[in-house]
Amino acid sequence: MQTVYARTLQLDDGLIAPYGGKLVQAFVPVHEKHEMLQRIEHMQRVEISAGELVELKMIACGAYSPLTGFMDQHTYKSVLDATKLTDGMSWGLPVTLGVTAEVAKSVNEGLEIALFRNDEAVGVMQVTDIFAWDAAREASVFGEGVKYKYPQITERKQRKVEYLLGGPVSMLTSRTDEVQRIKNIWPHDLRNLIIEKGWHNLAAIHLRNPWQRTDEYMLKSALEGSDAILLHMCNEVTPEKGGLLPSVLSGARRLLLENYFPNDRVLENPMPDGLFGSSPRAALQHAILSQNYGCASIYFPLSNEVDVTVHDFWEVFADTAKSGLRIRRVVMDIPFHCTLCGGIATVKSCPHEAEHHVIYSEADIVGRLLLGENLPPTVARPDIARAVARGMADKAVRGDAQGTHLYPHVSEISREVLESMAGHKAGVLWMTGLSGSGKSTIAHRIERELVLSGHRVYVLDGDTLRTGLNRDLAFGDEARRENLRRAAEVVKVLIDAGLIVIASFISPFTAEREMVREIVGANFFEVYVEANIETCEERDPKGLYKRARAGVIPKFTGISSPYEAPEHPDLRLNTSIQTLEECVKQFSDFIAQAGLMRASKHVRISDGLAGKNIA
Repeated sequence: MQTVYARTLQLDDGLIAPYGGKLVQAFVPVHEKHEMLQRIEHMQRVEISAGELVELKMIACGAYSPLTGFMDQHTYKSVLDATKLTDGMSWGLPVTLGVTAEVAKSVNEGLEIALFRNDEAVGVMQVTDIFAWDAAREASVFGEGVKYKYPQITERKQRKVEYLLGGPVSMLTSRTDEVQRIKNIWPHDLRNLIIEKGWHNLAAIHLRNPWQRTDEYMLKSALEGSDAILLHMCNEVTPEKGGLLPSVLSGARRLLLENYFPNDRVLENPMPDGLFGSSPRAALQHAILSQNYGCASIYFPLSNEVDVTVHDFWEVFADTAKSGLRIRRVVMDIPFHCTLCGGIATVKSCPHEAEHHVIYSEADIVGRLLLGENLPPTVARPDIARAVARGMADKAVRGDAQGTHLYPHVSEISREVLESMAGHKAGVLWMTGLSGSGKSTIAHRIERELVLSGHRVYVLDGDTLRTGLNRDLAFGDEARRENLRRAAEVVKVLIDAGLIVIASFISPFTAEREMVREIVGANFFEVYVEANIETCEERDPKGLYKRARAGVIPKFTGISSPYEAPEHPDLRLNTSIQTLEECVKQFSDFIAQAGLMRASKHVRISDGLAGKNIA
């Protein structure tokens, strides 16, 4: 029986030792390549998949040390059942070669076979085991219809795989077009580079395709604690159902790394799809592979998309030290945008309540893109967001969705930058209350105080919109709701411009105010300007109540149409019993407490307010 060309290297490079102590090398030596190609002509040919070609490379280069080939049945079952190799070493994922029933019948144990990809020889394998593929068992471990995804299962079902072949392999050093297209760094080469660079702590990070602000935060956090980052990239070519296109995310990742990271400190390396699953098993496999590459540490970000806890991670790593896994593991909390902090943080660094934390799921992002909506700067940098939006334009969209042909331009200047220049946060103080309750009077007094103390403020009044933008609207129920919807959209634009908006609208119904809150998003504060109907009628600054009583104005709030007072407003101002000065002081104090005011310039302008009427 001809032998295959697997050997191990005992390294003395001063770096963290490969998993198992030695680095596997399973390449056909260059001087024997010609002889091997002649032998291959007489071997049984077996075509392998794109994923199996990557697995072959990982075995051959030593990334999967101590494996020297595809797993036999005993090893395969041990990994599925106990997360261990047969010698007791911890191992996360099966590494197998799948074939159809027809191919399995044509192969015998002990036979040497030629591995082909797209009709080109890529390696040889000595078959030591032929056994049934346990698709149901793999599905129960890695998940079809459960929370963990392992793409190999679906791909193999499509190929009608029924059996697995086990045995040692050797890869031909000549590279196919596909291999050349997906160029990997070999562990031995990277270890030499680490020594050449004088690095002491190369870090890996368990991220599939980083492009969002939260991804950037995690990458930079890892980079701050290391000399450089080894970013193993996903090789997938098809997205999860309803997900973002991998090709789109790859382009977004390149933009992020090229424009916002030092090029000499981030190394990219394509890896098998299954390595990026959300399961702790995938994390274990990533840690083993990264140690073989010489990484001293690996970062595992938790995700809001999958219910995996810190305990889950530590449980799968419980016995790994006995196996020689020495790489330092760091579990990172779920990052989010905090509206009060004004940036990305985690629960470890942010002191604010969860209601101020903004997290966008992939479903949220896809939904916005399919409707032609722009991604907020809190999700991704503007140039990256535009690249993702352009790429997603090729994705099928709903025929009845309005605005699917619209792709709003995202500003190069983020809201955070505008807020920083203004010296204060942006937000809306939505004032609701009966006509004559004092909303407009208080709004303009607060505007005066804020402007004179250096704030960027705008008062948005219902009557102003009614005589301009919304003059086409009548006063029926639907028209009134549309009036508030448009007002909310205007408020949203002004907030994006970094302004504090004081909006004065009767907005009598709870459902409509909730609609406004949903449109505006974060930093929405509901201010209830309370006054009983008798007080409002007595003031009646516009003569509206008199006309409503006479039947001239139908469905007038408080007379012929109800007003649903807020049950839990952020601020309540009772103008029936408080003076204008007292209301302005209470309002001003609230704005400061809400984090919208410039603390160094919180100076009230109260001269001349004492004794003045509210409306």
